[in-house]
Amino acid sequence: MKTILDKSCARAGCHAGPQPQQGMDLSPSAFYESTVGTPSREKPNLLRVHPGKPDSSYLVHKIEKRSSIKLAGMPLAGEKLSDEEISTIRSWIEKLGDADQRTSTSSKGSAYPFNGWRLLNLPTTRGLDQGSSLFLISHRFAPPVNQGYDALYGLDGPSVIQLTLGHAFTDDLLVTLGRSNEANDVELGTHYQLAQQWGERGWPLGVSAHGTVNWISGAPPDGKSRFRGEAFKLTGQLSLARALGDRFGALVTPGVLVNPAEDISGEQVLLTLGVGGRVTVYRNITIFGEWVPILSGYVETRTLGNLNRFDSWGAGIEITTAGHVFQIVFTNSAGVATDQYLRGGDLDVRNALDGEFRLGFNIFRVLNF
Repeated sequence: MKTILDKSCARAGCHAGPQPQQGMDLSPSAFYESTVGTPSREKPNLLRVHPGKPDSSYLVHKIEKRSSIKLAGMPLAGEKLSDEEISTIRSWIEKLGDADQRTSTSSKGSAYPFNGWRLLNLPTTRGLDQGSSLFLISHRFAPPVNQGYDALYGLDGPSVIQLTLGHAFTDDLLVTLGRSNEANDVELGTHYQLAQQWGERGWPLGVSAHGTVNWISGAPPDGKSRFRGEAFKLTGQLSLARALGDRFGALVTPGVLVNPAEDISGEQVLLTLGVGGRVTVYRNITIFGEWVPILSGYVETRTLGNLNRFDSWGAGIEITTAGHVFQIVFTNSAGVATDQYLRGGDLDVRNALDGEFRLGFNIFRVLNF
């Protein structure tokens, strides 16, 4: 059993670490408590492992990928379990017998409101196992979709790209370093998990704090130093997330941006309040959306030369596999660095149905060396 679970299930981003999928931790020290006699979250009328009864165990339904399961069969990525491995799991359940029947009605694991480390731009409360790394590609095509076929609906135009690499120094602390080609924006970020929904202390929300230092590292005008004080920006965000059953997640993220416009002196601190959510529509496919209104401190800024006049908004489709999250996004903001999207976007949501939005994508990948 241990060998099968270690190979296919107990991995970062799946059923291990501080936020295992569906609160089911299949690491060696926790898999028994997390499965035997514990109701499934997807189908609470079935136990994950019903002692002595493999055909009544939802774990067996998932690994056999029966048509009656909700969401996706397991494992999501890699090779499916062999007939011999499935037989081993069934035999283990049969041998448990009635003596291991439990009456637990809920898992002690943590809820998992979001699969990605960003909803679209807004940071979520998802953590990462200590020692694991994260690679993120954020890509936004600059032209809007309404430029039509001759511009391939914006795909033929220039784009804004940010590459980010992060490392989890603890189960709670993730440090990231990224760079966007827009304004040569270098971003050093910290993500610290303060609480997990449910978990050992029974928190009603997941809570995490996020901070960045952004350096506008491009060559400045008039021979000024690249390291001048106005080239540095500071942001802070607090993410509050809650899973609402297995299919829904909600996110509220207040934010602050110091020095929103590097070419203006004495501007006010920018205050925002991001809100967003997701719904799983089919197995590992999710739709999501976010809106980041500016509450105070608006100052005229530009991205790719376009004036940011509107609150940032975005929506998209997300596909999740083990350790890998892929998002196709629709947004009014060309900026992807934290200080960029907090300042707003240049396209009006009231004209979105006429194609006044741009396409893009995010790719998250967990790396274990």
